[in-house]
Amino acid sequence: MKRNLLLFLLLHVIFSGCRANPEKQLNNGFSAASVIRLINKEKPVLVQDKIITGDLDFTLTETKEVFSTSHQEARVKVPVTFLNCIFMGKIRTVHTDGDITTTCRFDENVTFEACDFRDEADFSNTTIEGSANFTGAIFRERTLFNNVTFKGRHTYFTAFTSEKLFSMQESVIEGESDFFKARIKGKLSFQGTVFSGTARFSDMDCDGKSDFSLTRFSSDALFTYANFGSDFRMGNAVVYGRLDLISVQFQSAAWLSNSSFFGAVNLTKSTASGNFDLSNCTFFKGEPIQDEFVVNSPGKLITDGSKIAVFNQFNKN
Repeated sequence: MKRNLLLFLLLHVIFSGCRANPEKQLNNGFSAASVIRLINKEKPVLVQDKIITGDLDFTLTETKEVFSTSHQEARVKVPVTFLNCIFMGKIRTVHTDGDITTTCRFDENVTFEACDFRDEADFSNTTIEGSANFTGAIFRERTLFNNVTFKGRHTYFTAFTSEKLFSMQESVIEGESDFFKARIKGKLSFQGTVFSGTARFSDMDCDGKSDFSLTRFSSDALFTYANFGSDFRMGNAVVYGRLDLISVQFQSAAWLSNSSFFGAVNLTKSTASGNFDLSNCTFFKGEPIQDEFVVNSPGKLITDGSKIAVFNQFNKN
């Protein structure tokens, strides 16, 4: 009898312990569906120190605006804030079902500070009316911010890490943007993106190819102390402010050809280990500053077809 009672108590403890583990994990979890429910109730989303389970598809929000027979927009009317969270599933802001494509618009601030994205994150075709904050975010799979319009005063990607492709092509950043101390292990692409405010890429470290081709900077573009481990491309770009390429390490070739620079270009103390191509460029503020600028052999500084603009004073007579 006593033996049976002890056996019963032992089994009870064992099964209770088995139930305790999943419950503890669940207490630290927060489902993607719960996020969508908060948005549908128009309650601000504030989630901290949680594991987000399931795919988070913002196109599933109930508020939709129809633009045409083939396009509708999902509206997120509340601020969305995630702090120090882990996302186990995919992130989506665009979805196509048959002939209808749904994109997203965020009316308020969007924050994913110090968040860890374990699966693909695709924020493409999104409009963010408020500020965007991805400071300290870690992207472990392919990450897309293509064709995104950032309308806020500030867009922060400070000290973010990308382990694979990070693409922000054909996007528009209307305010200031900060990519200071970003760490990219794969390819980086800002091809065709427009930066309306000051853009900071200082202390950026990129192992893969970096593509800034066809970009337009309406203000300053700052790359001081950046390191580019593979090819760097900034061809056919337009920079209206100053371009600081001070103390930058170009570990391979760099192409800035066919570009127009309306502000000062500063190459002080930078080093290129391959060809540094400035061919067919137009400089409106005089020659680039090249104090202690070095192109290591067998690389060459290429300036064929480049021009220094000369402005003659208008003569009323």
